[in-house]
Amino acid sequence: MKKRGVQSKKKQLPRKASLYIFLILITLNIVLAGLNIARTQGVFIPRQPQPIVVDGVIDLDDLSIEQKIAQMMVVLGIRYNENVFKKMQLGGIHLHAMKGEDEMREVVRSFQEGLEVPFFVTVDLEGCVSPFAYFKEFQSVNNVTSLGEAFEKGKLEGKYLSDLGVSVNFAPVVDLHDEIWNCRSFQGEKEDVSELANAYILGIQDEGILATAKHYPGKTLVIRDPHKFLAAAEITTDDLFPYQDLIDKDSVQAIMVSHLITFGEVNSEGKPSDASQKIITNLRDNFDGLIITDEINMLGLKNFYDSLDEMYIDVFKAGSDIVLNFQNDPNEVYRTITIIRDAVDDGIISEDRIDASVRKILTTKGFIVKD
Repeated sequence: MKKRGVQSKKKQLPRKASLYIFLILITLNIVLAGLNIARTQGVFIPRQPQPIVVDGVIDLDDLSIEQKIAQMMVVLGIRYNENVFKKMQLGGIHLHAMKGEDEMREVVRSFQEGLEVPFFVTVDLEGCVSPFAYFKEFQSVNNVTSLGEAFEKGKLEGKYLSDLGVSVNFAPVVDLHDEIWNCRSFQGEKEDVSELANAYILGIQDEGILATAKHYPGKTLVIRDPHKFLAAAEITTDDLFPYQDLIDKDSVQAIMVSHLITFGEVNSEGKPSDASQKIITNLRDNFDGLIITDEINMLGLKNFYDSLDEMYIDVFKAGSDIVLNFQNDPNEVYRTITIIRDAVDDGIISEDRIDASVRKILTTKGFIVKD
């Protein structure tokens, strides 16, 4: 009997050990799952201190390089990323379609709450493409035929956007032809497109909304959809006319640069235009408003590069003031900041170049910037 008892205990020991191992593994899985959830929510991304603002004045020297780079980025305004995007103090949020006006107002209010430096709040209300399709209709831009209509369209849309808390509209499109969507650009000759765009800009900016002429240097809507494909085009003086005319009129406050690889009157030297120093430098020499990239996760840019790191560095080094990065993962957004920070530390990108853009951004947001 004793021997059987001893044998019974010996048999039970492995079972207890297996149970302990099982419990340890379960605990480890729970911990790892929790850490993964925390990482997904950006818990491990460091919080930047709030900028010091005194009587509307910000000292650029008080901002860390991470804060400066963050101000240059516009990301998707998704509610579950709100706290981490505030923590990083990014420059702006972009709103896609929502179910109603009240939801949109609440998203904007919540994102802006408690910030010393507010987000730019941006939308694409341009032609037939609208984030308000569920609850509001607007006149399609290709049906606008007179300057009065264009100005009134700008006024109505500007008033509506202002009421929602939006500050920047990525419109008007001044590509001379739209052969992909057939509804995103004004109709007519280059002079007509420019005049109609100018009237629209005057109307929307009269309501306090920053307008954005796009997609420099032209031809973006006639080759291949840059959301899906790499594309190249020859740029003519006609393509450039609306941009130069709007610059000469001193009306437009922002210009968006496309992903097109260009040659002809404007040569991007084999790179997508918004990653080309030559393109951005030439535009900057002629235009003192904000220069904005198209969204950098579009395949028309992304597929040009072997790595995201290389793409990020090229885009920031090229010289745009605002970079649109609609990554859903806040960790990748933060990684972008760290890559550019390291490039500045290594002398690949000049901090003076970053400062010039941040100065322009903060001034546009209404601050006095002290060097």
